[in-house]
Amino acid sequence: MKVLSFSVVAAVCFVIAATTNVTEKDPAEKSVKTKKAKKVKIKEENGILMLKEKNYVQAIDQHKRLLVYFHAPMSGDSQTFLLEFKSAATLMKNDSSKIHFGMVDVSQEKSLAKELNVTSFPALWFYTEGEESPTVCPALRTASSIVTWLQRRTGPSATLIKDGSHAETFLKSGNVVVLGFFQDLEDAAVQTFYEAAKDIPDLPFGVTKNKIVFNKYGITGDTVLLSKKKEKNPFLYEVSNETSKKDLIRFVRVNEMDLVTEYTRASSGKIFDALVTSHMLLFTNKSAEDFGVIYENFEAIAAEFKGKILCVFVNTDEPRNGRIFEHFRVRDVDCPAVRIIDLTTSVQYQMQADEVSVDNVKNFAEDFLGGKAKPKLESEPIPEDWDKHPVKELVGRNFERVAFNDERNVFVMFYAPWSEECQKLFPILEKLGKVYEHHESVVIAKIDSTANDVHTVLLERYPMFKFFPATYVEKIVPYQGEKTLEAFVHFIENQLKELQEEKEKEKENKDTKESKRSDENLKEEL
Repeated sequence: MKVLSFSVVAAVCFVIAATTNVTEKDPAEKSVKTKKAKKVKIKEENGILMLKEKNYVQAIDQHKRLLVYFHAPMSGDSQTFLLEFKSAATLMKNDSSKIHFGMVDVSQEKSLAKELNVTSFPALWFYTEGEESPTVCPALRTASSIVTWLQRRTGPSATLIKDGSHAETFLKSGNVVVLGFFQDLEDAAVQTFYEAAKDIPDLPFGVTKNKIVFNKYGITGDTVLLSKKKEKNPFLYEVSNETSKKDLIRFVRVNEMDLVTEYTRASSGKIFDALVTSHMLLFTNKSAEDFGVIYENFEAIAAEFKGKILCVFVNTDEPRNGRIFEHFRVRDVDCPAVRIIDLTTSVQYQMQADEVSVDNVKNFAEDFLGGKAKPKLESEPIPEDWDKHPVKELVGRNFERVAFNDERNVFVMFYAPWSEECQKLFPILEKLGKVYEHHESVVIAKIDSTANDVHTVLLERYPMFKFFPATYVEKIVPYQGEKTLEAFVHFIENQLKELQEEKEKEKENKDTKESKRSDENLKEEL
């Protein structure tokens, strides 16, 4: 069977999941096994050591603190990060911590990268004397975040706030600021706070035990306060010695973001860093007339499910979002659309409604959290009785086999089950199915396009009707007439007539060619 050669819009985002720097084993759990080589002078460029397999272990042994960047020249992200890495090396050149910077060009040092299990780029590893294995750095993206992360690894990870005026100044020092209130700075909760601060280098962290500061902000017990310039009131999180580092990071990452975050290259890192594994995405055009209403409805639900579901807006008018459209298999005909993805399983769910209303989005979110939402698959299972009724039920798995059949002419309705217009047409389609129920060459069928991906057909709207004639050359004839029983029958009969005429013409041409060939053979014999 042939497959139609349609060009399908290519895309991947959200995302959609966060990359890791290793496979098989985390490098933090294994030591470098590269064989020690004879000491050689390590080449240095702009304060960065040029590391190779022959000098890699030597560099680790010679420097108490070494930050290694694994660079992939062919990667756009890696090239962009290289500039930030070089800037960070310059900023740290005269730092008292004496941290050295090194770089491995993995295009030249493939065997070293393979031995260390470095597979995603850019990748940063930090070696510290006395520690058996390196620390894998989080997704640092700027020179300032690299510097802050290093300083917090080697020195205080939070600023000590001593009085009320200091606290006031500190809380105004950034768009988002984190301040920990602890009655005893030796408690385990404080150490957990410091560890969380090390992994969030893009935000300023402060800590205080000053009673005046406690009273100034109405704090009575151990509490983490997150202040946002655009928010009137701060976010508060009561902590104890049982509070985990992950809990603290989740609190900060969730509350530093807006209720709805627009997906961009810059925001993608924060989306995955939030540690919320359920993401709900709104796909719509930012310039559409009804965008304001749609966004407002979506934002209202984002507030209600904050911390449980992370809400993301994807502008369908942004060409750079093409990769995420492909990942979620979203087309223009689907928009506005709401999808949920569970990052722990990579399973996607589609809202079963056309309108992005508060009630529809809320019901969708509740069904997902309650385990009632229907996963979106490339194909539903083939029903046992799919061909037992006047209208055949197609799914992704049997669509091409049925539609592209040189013995059957197939008229297909592509529908969305929640569409009122589609629902009104089902009775007419059933009548059409009965008209051709016993026809020797005509099949009437339907397929739920929201639950089954048909890559050979480009959809423009719901409902949509197409005719697949019984020919050796795969062909699709779109139906654009009235949606009545009479109009459907008239269209199909015309298609059958045209097909019969084409076949007779093909037979006539074939007979003419055979007759001509026969005459030529006869002449040769004479």
